[in-house]
Amino acid sequence: MKSISQTKKHARQRWPEGAIVYQIYPRSFYDSNADGIGDIPGIIQKLDYLKNLEVNVIWLSPFYPSPMADFGYDVADYRDVDPIFGTLDDMDRLIEAAHRRNIKLFADLVPNHTSDQHEWFKESKKSREGKFADWYIWRDPLGWNKKDQPIVPNNWIDLFSGETVWEWEPARQQFYMHTFDVHQPDLDWTNPEVREAFKDIMRFWLDRGIDGFRVDAISFMSKDPELRDEPKNPHYSDEVGWKYLALEHIYSMNGPKLFDYLSEMAAVLDEEKYQKSLRFMVTEAYPQTHEHVKEYLGFYKGMNPKVAAPFNFESFSLPWEAEPWRKFLHEFHQALDIFSPLAISSYAFGNHDQTRLATRMGDTAARGVAVFLLTLPGMVFIYNGDEIGMRNGKIPPEMVQDPSAAGDEGRDPERTPLQWSAAKNAGFTTADTPWLPVSEDYQTNNIASQTRDPSSCLTLYKQLTRLRNSSDVLRHGSFAVVQTGNESILGFVRLKDGKGYLTLLSFSPQIEEVKIPADTKITRFKLSSDAETKHKKSSNNIVHLLPNEAAIFVVKIV
Repeated sequence: MKSISQTKKHARQRWPEGAIVYQIYPRSFYDSNADGIGDIPGIIQKLDYLKNLEVNVIWLSPFYPSPMADFGYDVADYRDVDPIFGTLDDMDRLIEAAHRRNIKLFADLVPNHTSDQHEWFKESKKSREGKFADWYIWRDPLGWNKKDQPIVPNNWIDLFSGETVWEWEPARQQFYMHTFDVHQPDLDWTNPEVREAFKDIMRFWLDRGIDGFRVDAISFMSKDPELRDEPKNPHYSDEVGWKYLALEHIYSMNGPKLFDYLSEMAAVLDEEKYQKSLRFMVTEAYPQTHEHVKEYLGFYKGMNPKVAAPFNFESFSLPWEAEPWRKFLHEFHQALDIFSPLAISSYAFGNHDQTRLATRMGDTAARGVAVFLLTLPGMVFIYNGDEIGMRNGKIPPEMVQDPSAAGDEGRDPERTPLQWSAAKNAGFTTADTPWLPVSEDYQTNNIASQTRDPSSCLTLYKQLTRLRNSSDVLRHGSFAVVQTGNESILGFVRLKDGKGYLTLLSFSPQIEEVKIPADTKITRFKLSSDAETKHKKSSNNIVHLLPNEAAIFVVKIV
């Protein structure tokens, strides 16, 4: 049976193809000054660890000055560093030190909103006149109720509280909009001055040596210009818990100008002075419809694929079964290939907003995911700690920090400090108390112990990153889904000149037999997610996989 979904060879090779991106949540990476909070000097101290892990790019979650109402995603100044993380000089030192190790750097960019402590908003809320008067989304009340209170402009609700997005400002006698926390007012991207300001912010960091951006929450940058009420979600019930889902958000996001705004941002990266060294941005936009491939493709078409790509978030929504993944990978990469040879996929299985990979999948399956992820085409993202199989931490109620938490732990469990060693506070800090408690298993599950263990999760990641970085096939080769003859097994090949690698991933809790298509000849075994497994060369192209195992084989097409 022939392989399917064979992609074309890219017209030229660029560094984002095959790049391994490591997301650092700065508060939780490494504390250099014993205040319980990770910082930029701490990242500099640990760059050799990242070099040995063979990551190509570091993505830093927000480090800007901020009141920390949403831990940095409420930015008070886009051109500086918050004192808890260090200084602008520290950031310059980090850029230089990373580049010296051949590691690129992405900065998180937050364009939808600022902090209410940003100078723009402080001026904007004073009156309806002045330079910044129209930089945010201000609206008059619909009227006044019997208690002489202003009536909100529409029924939209915010993501954090599930209450109205509108907050009354007495000085202006108007409401401002906040899609997230009340301290995060939404910018008005219909204002060309706002757009120019953000392009200048991008240039500021690019001129300092930043190699690109991860752009936060871009779906909310454009709204319905009429601000129409959103319909109720007929499937919502109070048991769901997240009140934001009570409405169908068809007007408060993905508005008509979204791609115009993103194209303007992408154009900055393609300006002449940045063309000597390719700059790139990845946008955060979770699919909102049932047609995910179509949505992803819309972002590629709406931006410049030479310098921009959307995150692929299927790992957080697609059922963990072989057939849905087989179908998606075939359709997605076929669509990208038809659209443009410049289109680069961008896969992530973990981040600071999602339950930890090992907690979601279990330890064995999480190791299989590592093999899966690091043999996929395009950019792949590793969230700090996933390389050692870190699990969600447990946060006592009195220590919950996340402003989006609603009687639970919020997103704190996936943000606990990175576990460096079995020392106090997992070697993350010498302070008495870290900003979040370290996970309970840090004494047995940490970077130091896993570095010494040839069968550890960290060892597996190092084997995979080394293989990916040393292989032109895995970085730039073609991609094809193959039929395995087993509904529980996903298979795909990465090829160049008829030779390359076959990845097989089992979604089954039992041992499974796989019959490889006759045209894909296995020549030898390369690597397994199970450290003890050494697959022998198969004379009849039949392979047996352990439960949830992923394995890589050297193949040639005959």
